[in-house]
Amino acid sequence: MAIGTSPLGAITPGGVGQVPSAGGGVLIDPSRPNLPGWRWLTQGSTGPLAGFALAGGGAADRPAAGGLVAFPDADSGNVRIDTWWSGAPFLKIMRLVDGHDPMPVRAAFPLAVRTATRTNRCTTPSLEAGTTGWLAGPNSTMNAVTDPAAQAGTKIGRLTATAAGTVSTSVPVKLSLSAPMRIALGLRLSAAPTGNLSFTATWVDLFGVTSTTSVGIPAAALAGYVDSTLGRTPVLLLPLPTAAADGALTLSVDGMPAGGRVDLDAVMIEDVATDGSYFDGDVLHGAWQGTPHGSESTLAGVQQIVDLEAPLDVPLRYVMTAPDQPSFRIVSEPVVLASHRRLWLSHPSMTLPTLVNVEREPKITRPIVQVVMDVLGAPEPVVVSAARRGSPRGNYTIWTSDFDELGRLLAMLDDGSPLLLRMPAELGHGPGEWLALADIDIESLRGDALEDSVRKTGLPFVVCRPPAIPVAA
Repeated sequence: MAIGTSPLGAITPGGVGQVPSAGGGVLIDPSRPNLPGWRWLTQGSTGPLAGFALAGGGAADRPAAGGLVAFPDADSGNVRIDTWWSGAPFLKIMRLVDGHDPMPVRAAFPLAVRTATRTNRCTTPSLEAGTTGWLAGPNSTMNAVTDPAAQAGTKIGRLTATAAGTVSTSVPVKLSLSAPMRIALGLRLSAAPTGNLSFTATWVDLFGVTSTTSVGIPAAALAGYVDSTLGRTPVLLLPLPTAAADGALTLSVDGMPAGGRVDLDAVMIEDVATDGSYFDGDVLHGAWQGTPHGSESTLAGVQQIVDLEAPLDVPLRYVMTAPDQPSFRIVSEPVVLASHRRLWLSHPSMTLPTLVNVEREPKITRPIVQVVMDVLGAPEPVVVSAARRGSPRGNYTIWTSDFDELGRLLAMLDDGSPLLLRMPAELGHGPGEWLALADIDIESLRGDALEDSVRKTGLPFVVCRPPAIPVAA
């Protein structure tokens, strides 16, 4: 499908050329609170997006971790977009401008997702909602307590020895049967144990035969966690058994004194290579896969794209979809790419637009194919015309101040591709014009190429269709 159609499914001309009205809660990137945020759209209501309604920022409205932050860069003539959506193989992003059909963003329709989505298999990783899934073993009690040193939220898990010896607790996790588990957590001990800290998986195969695998931290290495501020452990690799159908995970510490405490928080359990850094469904790019603080969570990788064709001086939004969740879309809050009375020329396959100095508004011609025929005996001729006049055409003159500037211009013109000229909105050229450029003329300012580096380049043009964008169905 070529650009200029309506590849966004339900979005069609007539209901489309309107920016969605405000509604629901705006989601904001807390690391960049001064930037515009985004909203979720859900299927089911009528509105400017033909069946999609703004759902706001509530967690119940979000099917996965997803977001889109757009921020204009007036000095570069583009809009940069940070985007993420957990588990999506690719994304599709379109630009919305009032009064115009939605347009696919070049290089982002589709946008292949190249950053992996991480999954935390621990279902109660920060104990913010209590100790669900954590079951204290013999000689042990397990509680969730408020602690200012918590690495995630405000609470930690506290495992306490009722007598000297081993303390233990089950760990709420669905163990992978296809890859070793990687475990990391925040840890603090009230006293140095005489034994090791261990994670032990008990596996049961299809015949009911049990086996165990384990990984841990030796006693000598645990001294650094005594009375600390919940130090982060290294990533521990829990091996898989030779054969298993199911498994359960236990955390134990040997040789604790009576009343000794094992504090833990921000538990990460993954089945892929990881640095052990913590996340759950409460972080910006994260999402709970079920009940908050009671299910696995995911973290989507962030990708950055650049819209090199954004119109100047007008409000615009971006709409993002993912093929695996067609009932949900994300729409950014409006941003404006200020022109500061500058003009930008863009090539469809080059990564940066170029500032240009246009001499003046050109004289515009709108030709028409027409035949005027005199009829014998009739006082007036008969006119036969084409259905419409042809596209505007004329001649722009662009000034370059030095040979570097001229070289950048000539590089854009070299392959004969149509170029996009964007002007300040007040000049009345809409979101920009794609120009088919014929033979060009280059002149020295004073006709003396040896002493003068200023050049003017004549660009005979015809306004044309944008180059096609290969789009996903």
